[in-house]
Amino acid sequence: MKNFYLFPLLFILFFSTAALSIAQEMQNGEEEIEIEEVEGKHSIAFVLGHSRIGQGRDAEGKKQFTMVPSLAIDYNYWISKKFALGLHTDFLNENFFIESESEGEIIERERPIAPAVMGTFKPEEHWSFALGFGGEFVAGGETYFVTRVAIEYGVEIRNGWEVLGVLTQDFRANAYNVTTLGLGIAKVF
Repeated sequence: MKNFYLFPLLFILFFSTAALSIAQEMQNGEEEIEIEEVEGKHSIAFVLGHSRIGQGRDAEGKKQFTMVPSLAIDYNYWISKKFALGLHTDFLNENFFIESESEGEIIERERPIAPAVMGTFKPEEHWSFALGFGGEFVAGGETYFVTRVAIEYGVEIRNGWEVLGVLTQDFRANAYNVTTLGLGIAKVF
């Protein structure tokens, strides 16, 4: 329940930062709205990472530090140079145990898949901030609502290719949290 208030606060923080950035640009003398052409409107990224499971347990239910390998496939459609909408899907590549907050029992999660619809704000050339909502799905298991916050730092190589580092925090409602640190490659087309 304590994470319930965190979601709206993160949402407000994300979009108020974007609004302040736009207001600052307009205040700097750019009163006319300029239409900026983006080299490509679509981007796809492949990210390999390590995900830390916040409430990880062993098979007997004892608390343990749980890290699992992960893969993310992120698609974005760039509305402008600063804003994008996309689908970011995380694949956790191992089975692991968690303690259910509602029932207090130990549950095994078998290679969950967690897609989320994301809004991305890119205030400058390298940094991107994203916020989105989705779900975590497991065959034959319980589905959890996911709120995802991400920070990316990307460096363009050439011809629309980019190398990026990603830090992502997922909040699974009434379940567990996942922090992912990853390295990836993206292509703008």
